[in-house]
Amino acid sequence: MNNKESELYRLLDIAIQCCATTNKDGSYSITKEDILGKTRVENVVMTRCVLICLILHSGYSVTTAAKFLNRTIPAIRYLEKLSDNLFKTSRAYRIAMAEATIEVEKDKEEENKK
Repeated sequence: MNNKESELYRLLDIAIQCCATTNKDGSYSITKEDILGKTRVENVVMTRCVLICLILHSGYSVTTAAKFLNRTIPAIRYLEKLSDNLFKTSRAYRIAMAEATIEVEKDKEEENKK
């Protein structure tokens, strides 16, 4: 796995960590397979929107996001637009985005220290 792929998977892990709830056995309610698959459950779609924002704000292109998520470019643009709507209407989404942004910034600071 190259650096680009490892960064995308790191962003995926952050999005899942910030959007999922923890089960009694310690696992998360949302898995990588859910996000990369075709599930249309509300929490999974919200997590995909968070992930799209993280990917795009990290400087990756829409095409890279589409290839990573096995989606079309119009589907990524739709999720980006949905993200804006969720930000306006969903408190849970705003909390998840804030947590995810903090985690990404924290990781960037740790990388700069190295």
